[in-house]
Amino acid sequence: MKSSKLILATVLGVFACSAASIGQSDSVRTKELDAITVHAYGSKRSLLESTASVGVLSKTALDRFSPTTWTNAVNTLPGVRMEERSPGSYRFSVRGSMIRSPFGIRNVKFYWNGIPFTDVNGNTALNVLDFGAVARMEVIKGPGSSLYGAGTGGVVLMYGPAGEPGHNQVTQHAGAGQYGLRHYNTEVQLGTTRVQFAHQEQDGFRQQSAMRRDGVTFSTRQDFGAKGTLSLLGSYSDLWYQTPGGLNKAQFDADQRQPRPATPTLPGSAEQNARILSKYLFVGGSHQLKLSERWGQELSLYVSTNNFANPFISNYEKREEQGLGGRNTWQYTVEKSNSRWVWTSGFEWQTGRSVQRNFDNKSGAPGPQQTSEDIGAQQGSVFSQLEASLPGQFTVAGGLSYSMLRYRHEAYFPGPYADLRKTFDGALMPRLSMNKIFAGNWSATASVSRGFSPPTLQEVRPSAGGFRRDLEAETGLNKELTLRYFGGSLLAELTAYSFGLNQTIVRKTDEQGAEYFANAGKTRQNGLEWRLEYNTGFPGTGWIEGLRLWHAGTYAHYTFQDYRVGENDISGNLLPGIPRIEQSTGADLTFPFGIRFFGVYQYGGSFFLNDLNTVENTPYHRFTARAVWNKSWGRHLFSEISASAERVHADIYSLGFDLNAFGNRYYNAAPKKNWYGGLKIGWRW
Repeated sequence: MKSSKLILATVLGVFACSAASIGQSDSVRTKELDAITVHAYGSKRSLLESTASVGVLSKTALDRFSPTTWTNAVNTLPGVRMEERSPGSYRFSVRGSMIRSPFGIRNVKFYWNGIPFTDVNGNTALNVLDFGAVARMEVIKGPGSSLYGAGTGGVVLMYGPAGEPGHNQVTQHAGAGQYGLRHYNTEVQLGTTRVQFAHQEQDGFRQQSAMRRDGVTFSTRQDFGAKGTLSLLGSYSDLWYQTPGGLNKAQFDADQRQPRPATPTLPGSAEQNARILSKYLFVGGSHQLKLSERWGQELSLYVSTNNFANPFISNYEKREEQGLGGRNTWQYTVEKSNSRWVWTSGFEWQTGRSVQRNFDNKSGAPGPQQTSEDIGAQQGSVFSQLEASLPGQFTVAGGLSYSMLRYRHEAYFPGPYADLRKTFDGALMPRLSMNKIFAGNWSATASVSRGFSPPTLQEVRPSAGGFRRDLEAETGLNKELTLRYFGGSLLAELTAYSFGLNQTIVRKTDEQGAEYFANAGKTRQNGLEWRLEYNTGFPGTGWIEGLRLWHAGTYAHYTFQDYRVGENDISGNLLPGIPRIEQSTGADLTFPFGIRFFGVYQYGGSFFLNDLNTVENTPYHRFTARAVWNKSWGRHLFSEISASAERVHADIYSLGFDLNAFGNRYYNAAPKKNWYGGLKIGWRW
């Protein structure tokens, strides 16, 4: 009842404020609000006329938090959730897709400057990138299959910092925080060429949760005449972080900072030196060519390698992975009388090979071999979309794609040799969306889309080895309606959606803690997402220059529709790991002399930790404050000093629970107090 009242009050408040603002002057901060554009589904459009549900994480949103992790910033986007169970261990969810991710990022497709960043195996190594490597994110919610290939979770478009010709600078950043956190970032920017070296390390809140990462990122963009542009980017990261493991409630109450202890049959995390080691290289390029006044083409290619090791409780896993892929699109644009037509077509393909070996774990070192397996994967999709901007400020878009994914699993040890194959193909994924602007500042968007998401490599081949050919691809139909108000200094947005998912993939664990995956029949995922932002200035006051007030929230009601666990029919149970209510509220203040202040309050509601709905977490209230002072010392020298602090109120606070964990080891404790301070000095010319 309290949740329903909160949702109703928020929705009414959003649109009451919108209606009250219609008569006000649009001259205040209009320029800044009009600058919000999205690139989803192949065309650059203002937020008011977009035919997609998109969350934008701008530079301002990133500046609200310390420059060490995206987690808190991402969690301000409605319908989007990011977790960090321990330093370096990321999970990323769009509308509940995290249910498949015991660790890592799955069922969400990432692109970096237009280049596929999610590999052919369905995994995204976001934790190899430093915070400074990304300046903006656009999160497309719901299936993006009609233009971006297989997936039911969503699509994330990442963009790195963009330089300008003739603008050169060198910056050095150093920061420190609680629990041994140290962060250093050196950046050289010469026009549109940028090189960054970053180092981050910390001891961690829990024992056996230390982390260290060294990385180099490179990007450049060069124009070739008036028609061609070549962009290159690359990243190399040496990442190491410990994994403390989950605790049961009694262990959590006794000492929440302890690592997973030993049992009579299994050693503990510290004894086994459980950790992740990854040396990851990614190199990509994109070439844009304007073939004529109406035709354009973009081709992107990448190669990646990953030397990966995971000493776990029950085994020592080693992987050598190589990937190659690309994307090619053609776009035809024509304008006739009062209409504009954009046709986008192309294909995306990826291939890769993963050499996987499992050994006994002898206190963090490999022992006798358990398994020897090679897995090859090929993935491809072709797509076509037609978008029409018609008279009366009406836009309609329709797209269709065809996707396939093929695995080949070769098992060498223990014998006998086995050659197993699994193909997921024949999936046609349509999307239809419409947008209508009315009364100048209002718009309504409706869309229907189909999603198709085959299992990732780590789902068909779990950490203990083997090949699960019984897993089937998820499919589902998403329907949503969005209402927006966008005028003057006020922005308001409300989205309602309903997603019916078949063959939902869920995570389970065995008695040794090793995960495996199974299809869970049907689920129904209904939700509301809202956002409200008010932006104004105070010219001539002399003490405050700008004020931005914002609020965002999510209500989710996700249930199993046809699912049994053993002898229990749990149809109607809520999906684990999905908070019913999440909300973020904040104020950004700009003062004279380059001083800014950010205050954020975030609430995370309770949710169940298992499919049976017998164990539930507790809500949390998180308060974050950050102050920044930017100063130019003449024409060349500039500096930035920042400080931030975080405080959490919760009975049990975790940045990532282990769902359906064997032995009820659900809990990964996170600190309730934290602080960070940083200094940046730069020279521009």
